[in-house]
Amino acid sequence: MRPSVPLFAMMTGLLLLPVNSSPSEFYRKRIPRVLIPMVLWSVLYYLVPWFTGLLGLDKSIISVMFPYVYEPSQELGATLKNIAQIPFTFNFYTTHMWYIYMLIGLYLLMPFFSAWVKMNDKALTKAYLVLWGISLLLPYLMQVISPFIFGTCHWNAYGTFHYFAGFTGYLLLGHLMAKGNSLTTRKVVALGIIMYLAGYAVTYLGFSTIGAKYTYAEAPELTQLFWLFCTPNVALMALGVFMIVQRIKITSPKLQAILANTTKCSFGAYLMHYILIGPVIILLAPLKLPTVLCVICSVTLVFGSCWALTALIYKIAPRWAKYIVG
Repeated sequence: MRPSVPLFAMMTGLLLLPVNSSPSEFYRKRIPRVLIPMVLWSVLYYLVPWFTGLLGLDKSIISVMFPYVYEPSQELGATLKNIAQIPFTFNFYTTHMWYIYMLIGLYLLMPFFSAWVKMNDKALTKAYLVLWGISLLLPYLMQVISPFIFGTCHWNAYGTFHYFAGFTGYLLLGHLMAKGNSLTTRKVVALGIIMYLAGYAVTYLGFSTIGAKYTYAEAPELTQLFWLFCTPNVALMALGVFMIVQRIKITSPKLQAILANTTKCSFGAYLMHYILIGPVIILLAPLKLPTVLCVICSVTLVFGSCWALTALIYKIAPRWAKYIVG
């Protein structure tokens, strides 16, 4: 599932580049749509530990709802501190919100990036993608050669390839891929499968090798190294999936309507899904299902619940829904 976020970034580039409105209009339309729901749901997440204390529940329940919170607190002071920090950061109560901070950064950049994209300079585009491709190697080079590479050090986080690194490359890829390619569908599918499997092999083998030697607590940077979204292996997986899915043509009006509704509710489902994962897994535990089946069942239950709740919010509060669930 590692191509997930890169695919979101590619779709953002496909749908929004080039930006044809003024920067102020673009910001006014896009940023509040993700910023307001993020703040609202972050506040709700941070209030949960305090509410458990008010209800007289043992604070161990917090670790069920938020599996990565190792030292939970039910104190109002801790809750207010977390809420005050929302403009600047997230924590293990709101782990998934990192994506919204990143997305807002992409939105801020897009009007500037778009001005260059409109030039349609193919040579310059290729050069950018080559430099971005080199930047994808940085996480591995920092482990193999030195944590301080290409000029980075304790007093400088901005190395040679810093300005070509990150999710902007996925934005550009999505924009370029919107035009499709001249290959036959059979060749596209074959190439996409090869790219995905090549990226998957590196991701899986790298993670399993590191995971056999270290626990997450011992070496969090190493255990997540092959998962990083901005690495060559994950980029290959994302590009392979994108190429294949792009060739799928859906003509059924009913299926189109279902997918359109899924799209409409997807952001709301993303915002609220995290708090349900722990309880759902606890609920399934007595069934002693095989791990793969447990994952499938938990994903189905969590997504189904979030989809239904988001759809309900759109139905009962259509005017306010965009501020609640995007």
